[in-house]
Amino acid sequence: MASRSIFNKPFDEGTLSKLEIFENYFREWLPVFVSPQKVYWENIQIFDFFSGAGRDCNNVQGSPLIILKVINEYASFINSKKLKVRIVLNELNVDYHAALLKNIQEFELVANVNVEIFNLPFALVFENEFSKMANSANFLFLDQNGIKEITSDVFKRITSLKTTDFLFFISSSFFKRFSDTPEFSSYFPFTRDEIVNTDFYHIHRKVLGYYKSLIPVDKAYYLAPFSIKKIKNIYGLIFGTNHTFGIEKFLNVAWKLDKLRGEANYDIDNEKISTNAPFLFEELSKPTKRQLFEDNFEKLIINGTLKSNTEAYSFALNEGFQLKDANQVLRKLIKSKKISLNSSLINEKLHKCLSENIVVL
Repeated sequence: MASRSIFNKPFDEGTLSKLEIFENYFREWLPVFVSPQKVYWENIQIFDFFSGAGRDCNNVQGSPLIILKVINEYASFINSKKLKVRIVLNELNVDYHAALLKNIQEFELVANVNVEIFNLPFALVFENEFSKMANSANFLFLDQNGIKEITSDVFKRITSLKTTDFLFFISSSFFKRFSDTPEFSSYFPFTRDEIVNTDFYHIHRKVLGYYKSLIPVDKAYYLAPFSIKKIKNIYGLIFGTNHTFGIEKFLNVAWKLDKLRGEANYDIDNEKISTNAPFLFEELSKPTKRQLFEDNFEKLIINGTLKSNTEAYSFALNEGFQLKDANQVLRKLIKSKKISLNSSLINEKLHKCLSENIVVL
């Protein structure tokens, strides 16, 4: 596969969207571990396994420099608490690796952190680093070029880690182009017909479903997608975490970028709904995804499948919806006297609170 050339020209709109999501989430993630008065995790690691050169030809920062920029913003916490923060950057392309070294050396880093830069194949650096992730808080960014690096084995190992959030990108366009090749079938269980019969804009949803199938049914784990359109191609982001706090923060980022579905930087369902010029009738301005969620959510509460506020919130998060979306349905059910809850619905600190049963009336 040819090496990336995106650093020799300005980042395109899709790449900028990807970097915006990355920066916004990393900015949410880092203070959780460095700003609390009580230190819970002394060891914090950030991994950028496909770092690139660090910036484009117009000096727009890529992921490595974004990491250092945000780290600097929390330097006072890191330095005063003497936290052990380790940043691991890796870039296989020799020219990009050389540029990365130069860009990192020129960056004025005020936080007392350790930056290590490698020039290794992903599989090797991942294998070398995996054992070090067991006893630290970790953030993994995997901006692969293509589809082959995040295998089912790699995915299962990442999701087995505690206190670890990850973002990885996968080229949904590759599924259309290479789904009939032997190499493709060795990585994904989809048939050519499955891919051909899936709408191009919806490929990433199918990919997400595959990765969800790798999570054991009895394991509490959250995955969320975000699709990015780049000219004629679709690139998919998948976020993963084992904590409600992590998925809550990621969904906040996603819904700020896509106010209708929290899922893409384009009209993924081709519903032609505009937040600036909604339809006359409210039901026509409600995306199908939201209507399906609300209908199913209400049904599962009424039939007793979702028995508590924690189960209800977990369901909403797994469906890619926020706290306010879940509460909107609960308010409707309470107002119509179909259920009762003693507390004030689901609150923002639910992951720290005791579960409360939902009483179906």
